[in-house]
Amino acid sequence: MYRKALTALQRFTLRLDVAINRVYPSDWNPLYYTGGLANLFLFILVLSGIFIFFYYVPSLTGAHPSVAYLTEQVPYGGLIRGIHRYAADAFIVAALLHLFRNWFTDRYLFSRDSPWISGMFLLIFGGFVGATGYILVWDERALAVLGLFDDMLRAIPAVGDWLASLLLGGRGLSEGTLPRILLLHVGPASLLYVLLWWHYVRLRHPKVWPPATWVLVSLGLVTLLAAVIPAVSGAPAQPGTRPEAMPLDVFFLLPFWLAGLLPPGLVVALVAVTLGAGFVIPYLGREAPQEMGVRHAGVAQVIDGNCTGCELCYYDCPYNAIVMVPSPHPGLSRAAASRKLLAVVIDSRCVECGICIGACPFEALELPSLLEADVTRRVQEAVAVAEAVRA
Repeated sequence: MYRKALTALQRFTLRLDVAINRVYPSDWNPLYYTGGLANLFLFILVLSGIFIFFYYVPSLTGAHPSVAYLTEQVPYGGLIRGIHRYAADAFIVAALLHLFRNWFTDRYLFSRDSPWISGMFLLIFGGFVGATGYILVWDERALAVLGLFDDMLRAIPAVGDWLASLLLGGRGLSEGTLPRILLLHVGPASLLYVLLWWHYVRLRHPKVWPPATWVLVSLGLVTLLAAVIPAVSGAPAQPGTRPEAMPLDVFFLLPFWLAGLLPPGLVVALVAVTLGAGFVIPYLGREAPQEMGVRHAGVAQVIDGNCTGCELCYYDCPYNAIVMVPSPHPGLSRAAASRKLLAVVIDSRCVECGICIGACPFEALELPSLLEADVTRRVQEAVAVAEAVRA
């Protein structure tokens, strides 16, 4: 059932690619740059957040007025606050699209599990940073979110009360609460760049930035939204009261909204199970190589006698899975007879993508389960069938 659903979603994703490529040149297909777009929106968040930080006062009496001053009195302050607000939503949307695209197209298998795990941490920390951002505004919604956050922490067995006290700076609200929330907003936001390093570390040519066209479109979109639908605060928070309802932001506040409807302990369990399931996806329902058919090509193999040591595969491999070592002996072919280096594939890093096969002009690399001769034969068979149907 799980594999059938993934196969259907993979076909849908590929058809969507084809449809978008009929509208845009394939180099501009935005679905190819969801990771780069998430990176762009994170960069916008950092720049706009630094601007907001200079005006923010993290105290129970100063937080709401400082946000109001930034929004209403500082030149372009309201616009930059809006850009910060909408860039946060855009970051989550791009990150989720990136996750689903890689999930549906099997780009989490084998040695790609490391980017998947780091990506899950990026998503979790991004969501947490967004939720704490809502509390920093210190309006009625902030008070409701903080109260529900406190309820959920206290529902955790054994350590719940301690975590809640750590969050609030005591048994209840105190002047230490908002500085702690600010720390929990800025600290994990800084940690996102460490996680990005982990996410990219195995990639030789990661697409960390979208094309200039999409950079301009993205900047224009968040700026337009910030101007047309400004980010505004609710009434100031009144400690000692508990707002019964709050506006919902589905990207950051969904667990808090559920905590208002369900027992907090149940919501904590649902969140834990959902995130736990996300982490085990690369290891869930793994198929044996013989069950994967053409989807399992095998780790790339170097044909020793043909390798000339030209390093083209080394430079083209996007996963740093090929290293060049001093050649212990000459190659067998005429081109490889005087080689100085020999390509070696690191099995644990190879994702069986076949890029090295295309990079090598000397037929010195093969995927053992998908030999070039087999591919040629299958293409010829498919062409023959198509011609027979046409006739």
